[in-house]
Amino acid sequence: MGKIYLIRHGETDSNKGHRFQGRMNMPLNARGMQQAELLTNFLRDKKIDKIYCSSMLRACMTAAPLALAKNMSYTPLDLLQEVSFGDWEGLGYGEITERWPKEMEAFLTRPGEWIPPHGESFHDVERRCQQAFDYIFAREGHEKNIAIISHGGIVRVQLCMILGMPLNNLWKISVHNVSVSTVNDWQGNMVVEVINDAHFAKQTNGSINWMHK
Repeated sequence: MGKIYLIRHGETDSNKGHRFQGRMNMPLNARGMQQAELLTNFLRDKKIDKIYCSSMLRACMTAAPLALAKNMSYTPLDLLQEVSFGDWEGLGYGEITERWPKEMEAFLTRPGEWIPPHGESFHDVERRCQQAFDYIFAREGHEKNIAIISHGGIVRVQLCMILGMPLNNLWKISVHNVSVSTVNDWQGNMVVEVINDAHFAKQTNGSINWMHK
């Protein structure tokens, strides 16, 4: 049996400022760097055979200290990049609600039906997440312990896929910065064991970033 650790990156200034980040290639801020170190300490004694991460800077910066502690490299994948929010990127909730009230209402209440302006839908993201899983398992099989470091939107979609949940239930799952969701892999049969474990980073979390990407 293998284990899959689905991990969200550490905090960025966009997270802190409650702005949609998407494909903006933001670095971790000081708190995010501290969170990455706390994540590394939490996983230090856990067996990890391979580390994959989103190719975006904030995910790579979260993966780097863990890879160093494990004396291994990490493999960036474009398929694990955050949801593209199109015209919403860099904007806060108030501005988006004022300019796109119907789209924001759908995003918050029916995310599976949401169509972003010049971005990608969560169904597009779901297909991308499946391609990422296929890529990883084709190379690693199902017996290894694999850390996959990505983004809030990606982890939520991954968990919905594994649990067989409709994407309209996406926001029923909390995914905090550097949280770890653990999945047991029984020869391709995925069983979720833990969701959103970030107890090890409590002293850095302050307010909860439940949705901001």
